[in-house]
Amino acid sequence: MVATTAVTAALILLAGCGGDDKKSESGSDTNNGSQTTTSATPSTPTLQSFDPPKAFTPAAAYPEIEEKGRSMQDESQVGIAGQVALIGSWAGLSGHDVANPTNSWKVKSAEAETTKVSDASKPMAAKVDGKDVAVIAYAESDKGNGTQKPSGLVVVHWIDVTTGKKIAEVSAKVSTVDGTGEIANGTPDLAGVALDPETGQIAVGVTMRGDTGYQTVYADPKTQKSTIVPKINPAAVHDGVVAGATEAQGTNAKDASVLLVDGASGKVTKQVPLKQAYLKSLAGGAKHAYFYGNKETQYGSGTEGEAFFVIDLSTGAVTQTVAAAPSTSDVDVTCFADQATAVVCTTRRVQGQAVEIVGFDDATGKKAWGFTSESGSRVVPRVSTAYHGVLYASTEAQPVLLDAKTGEDLPSGSSSSSPSSSDSPSSGDTPSSGDTPSESNSPAGNESPGNGDMGLFDGKPRSPQAVSPYGGVYRQEPVGNDYGSTQVESICIYLKPTA
Repeated sequence: MVATTAVTAALILLAGCGGDDKKSESGSDTNNGSQTTTSATPSTPTLQSFDPPKAFTPAAAYPEIEEKGRSMQDESQVGIAGQVALIGSWAGLSGHDVANPTNSWKVKSAEAETTKVSDASKPMAAKVDGKDVAVIAYAESDKGNGTQKPSGLVVVHWIDVTTGKKIAEVSAKVSTVDGTGEIANGTPDLAGVALDPETGQIAVGVTMRGDTGYQTVYADPKTQKSTIVPKINPAAVHDGVVAGATEAQGTNAKDASVLLVDGASGKVTKQVPLKQAYLKSLAGGAKHAYFYGNKETQYGSGTEGEAFFVIDLSTGAVTQTVAAAPSTSDVDVTCFADQATAVVCTTRRVQGQAVEIVGFDDATGKKAWGFTSESGSRVVPRVSTAYHGVLYASTEAQPVLLDAKTGEDLPSGSSSSSPSSSDSPSSGDTPSSGDTPSESNSPAGNESPGNGDMGLFDGKPRSPQAVSPYGGVYRQEPVGNDYGSTQVESICIYLKPTA
């Protein structure tokens, strides 16, 4: 997908665009926990967009700085909304405008010192009132309740990525925390998270330490209200309808089922019994929710994979697809919806060996294509994301592209060895000497130092983990572990689309 020779082009382009600029001295504005840095000049360049992008070149590297007291479990995750690269962690969400390296922001996960974050979702993209919005969910414990025991919360932020301002925030109490420390009973952890990219509505599954049961929090940025639905882990939310899986009621039971719920009221509209010992919530499209079922093995010694179950969000009708490569042991099943008409799932054994890839037509819920590791002529790739008809993946050799509707390989275009004239910024886009920040303006504390520092890129382009018409992003381990006087936890690599 990305030619190695493109790195040279990216470095030349980045230098011309001022990609290593530190934050400007135009001042900052703080609102609702956000820190936004913008510059009046130069104006934000217009990026060429591709929907969907099919070729990339590495063009920027954004460092995520290590937070003091950070948990070993707090690993940052990346995303992209419009032309803003996103880095999310337990500390908060950072945004970097890939077209304007002087525009970056950070919104904290929690302001109060009495609030402790115990989990965070990946940053996700949605449209709200026509705006590109980043959505992120946190699990938190709020100890600031006077003599009352601390509360376990699910908190959701919707952030306008252009300005870095929160447009909505919803907080829902899901538990009472009993005790102290990171493993106190009642401390919330996130489970399945489903987002409707067309409305920004979200369904967040949550479990509590000391309790294996699920709850789901439904939240809507329009009403800024939440509803708690007990005993389900969500797979999908679309147009106010939540689909989630219940657990079997006991050992050797086969009564795990799917519930369809009206998110605003929490009312169960349909119960779909599937006679499974265990149902894993996978993903959701605009029409269907996707689950993977397991049945008990003989004598109740474990479970084995049985089938994919696809549930119509309107009617509750079930489409069942038996796995071509059934597993006699636990498998990791992951699905990706392309936000169009396709959902693609892969199964992988615990040891990491790919077993099967299956493509579904979300309009019908039926299997459209698929192959296994035993097919002979093809390798089951590691899928990283899907977007508008394209599946982004990698094999042992290289990043690859597949048609999400058919499973056919797509040509992965490569960039030229040097940027074209259309890629080079015009004189009007080039900042003058007066616009260049001095060293004294370098950010301090936990703000990300600089924008687009390609010196942090390790030279090995990978398949994107999130994609928009303006490019893709993936998380890279840091090259070394320091950046001046601070330590780098990870690097967000931005891939500029070229085709």
